[in-house]
Amino acid sequence: MDRERSQIIYALVIRNQKVVLAEYTALAGNFQQATMQILQKLESSIEWKSYIYGDYAFHYIVDQTSNLWFVCMAERALMRRVPFAFLQAVQETFMQKYTKEQVESAIAYGMQSDFRDELQHLLERYNSPDVDRVAAMMTKVQHINDHLMESIDKIMERQEKIELLVSRSQVLSESASSFRRDAEQLRRLVWWGNVKKVLIMGLIVVLVILVIAMLSCGITFSKCR
Repeated sequence: MDRERSQIIYALVIRNQKVVLAEYTALAGNFQQATMQILQKLESSIEWKSYIYGDYAFHYIVDQTSNLWFVCMAERALMRRVPFAFLQAVQETFMQKYTKEQVESAIAYGMQSDFRDELQHLLERYNSPDVDRVAAMMTKVQHINDHLMESIDKIMERQEKIELLVSRSQVLSESASSFRRDAEQLRRLVWWGNVKKVLIMGLIVVLVILVIAMLSCGITFSKCR
């Protein structure tokens, strides 16, 4: 393992805080004894948590349905993100590999021969410097995805505004057309009204002239010959 960076030192799967089913460490040391002492202080009702002890940290995930504990000991400087990503990977791999009946009936170190290599593989994978680069890349991808979704939302919002403007323009256009039709009808009505007034006034003038002429010249206009 690369010792230039902080490491996950020790990992184990344990049942009921007592029965170790599998464990792995690449370093020499009595890590199990220290871990078991710490485990007695931890709460099984909490699904995941970290416990700081000096320069080290104990991280654990509890599967409440099977009462399995997935635990790792890491250098404190490694923080929590990588250890919990490691423990989640261990949990998924273990639960896929073994049934509930196998877990309940297993004796101490009953999965050691089968699962030790899986623990080693996962521990080396998450201790690799590449895991930080991958995480950084995933964060960047997520950022790009968030930015893309935000852009799509803005486009959709802009599209809704454009559709609203188009709808309003159509309403205004229809209102303008209706106004023009009404204005044209009104103009025609006013014109015909004026024509009728002129015709009536003309008829009245003709009648007045005719009456005056008849009064002066007689009905047969004989006096004016």
